[in-house]
Amino acid sequence: MVPNKDSLDDMFKNPEIRANYVQNMFSEIAPKYDLVNRVMTFGLDIRWRNLVASAAVRSDANLIIDTGTGSGDLALECSKMGAKNVVGLDFAQPMLVNARSKSKKNNFPNVDFAAADATSLPLPDSIADAWTGAFVLRNIPKLDTALQEAYRVLKPGGRLITLDAARLQPSTLVQRIAAPGVRFHFNKLVPLIGKILSGHENAYSYLPVSAEKFFSPNEFSARLRVNGFTVVRVFEFVFGTVMMHIAIKEQ
Repeated sequence: MVPNKDSLDDMFKNPEIRANYVQNMFSEIAPKYDLVNRVMTFGLDIRWRNLVASAAVRSDANLIIDTGTGSGDLALECSKMGAKNVVGLDFAQPMLVNARSKSKKNNFPNVDFAAADATSLPLPDSIADAWTGAFVLRNIPKLDTALQEAYRVLKPGGRLITLDAARLQPSTLVQRIAAPGVRFHFNKLVPLIGKILSGHENAYSYLPVSAEKFFSPNEFSARLRVNGFTVVRVFEFVFGTVMMHIAIKEQ
């Protein structure tokens, strides 16, 4: 395990070590993952995933790929909203155990789950109508490779909808006023809540560090454009600490 912030900082310099750490971390926190999410976001993560699903599910959508599906909440929400077929992919096997259990318990015959890495999707070109990801891209060392894979598997006109923690970069008066409290919650309370509820010493210390080293909403929009996407809508939540992007692969 990575014991402190300095070690976390060093880990970000080594993509292979970071990828292994992330895989092991999510495998270990899988049993309490949903509980910690509900508590540390005050249940808002449910609403955010609903917004992602509603943006992904369109009347003509046949296949949605949910990458980094975790415990499957977003994939199952897409199904609830009428998606014809959903495939949830993740490289942490214990997370997939949770996802399959939920799917079986609630009878979702059109949702499948499989082990896969976001940087090497086991899918043919131009097969998906939408690619979704909730709190996943921030954890991928080879981000451009993952975005290029998303672009590859999407049909022309297909949509990428991503939800993630953002690097705090206050741009409005309200955000500047709220910033100290937001930083305290994210840097102090979230790791403490995560440690108490999950029993994992360091997993939720990783979260604020990963957000700090990720992008602001504007910066992430630019990264999407570099990888071929046209950004059509950006949402910011909780004083700019959470962002949702809707982008398309042009016809």
